[in-house]
Amino acid sequence: MDAALAENRWMPPSPHREQVLKEIEAGRAFIRERGHNVPPLLVFGGEGGVIELPKVRYKKTRRGMQLIADADSSDSGQTRHPDVCGSVDEFKGLLAEQPELARTDPALLLQLLDDACYMIGRMHRRRETYAKFAKTVAELCQNIESAPAPEVDAATTNADQLRDVLRDAPETVPARTDELAQLAEGIRDVANALEDALRTCRKASMPILGLIDELRGGRNWS
Repeated sequence: MDAALAENRWMPPSPHREQVLKEIEAGRAFIRERGHNVPPLLVFGGEGGVIELPKVRYKKTRRGMQLIADADSSDSGQTRHPDVCGSVDEFKGLLAEQPELARTDPALLLQLLDDACYMIGRMHRRRETYAKFAKTVAELCQNIESAPAPEVDAATTNADQLRDVLRDAPETVPARTDELAQLAEGIRDVANALEDALRTCRKASMPILGLIDELRGGRNWS
């Protein structure tokens, strides 16, 4: 784990800090910076919950021990639970145990619903991002497939002819140097054509690396 990350001044105190680091190392969450002197966000994988990093706490929930936000964390664009399941389980549990909340504190229930819908919206937008990525990659792959395909058999044919002369009729070589040189140049022509084709393929492939980096963002895909 990156030592600088572990010492990030916005990290929550222990034991919450250690669990945050475990989630990041496992690729289940990543930190999204928001600018100078602004607390970063802990974003959960799969485009799940979003919690301001200093407010993250490792607590017992209806789904066991999980990273959730402090009870007073209700900022726009952030959630209390790391995923939709956590929000729905909490919503169902409160309805079963404290149905009077619908009358006395409906905001709490409504916030859980808002969180779930917010996360679903994020996942939907992420799905659209993947679809756009796939379309762009398909177009790039089409460029690769349409790159010129040199006739490599010509090189083999020319090489075989040269071997035949060198093996079976070496005495004729002095009188046939121009002919043999042409055959050798034919081999070079195939190599040059392949180099051009590979250059075209490489040029079409390189943007894919950038697209993947952009798609991955700060996520740990290892």
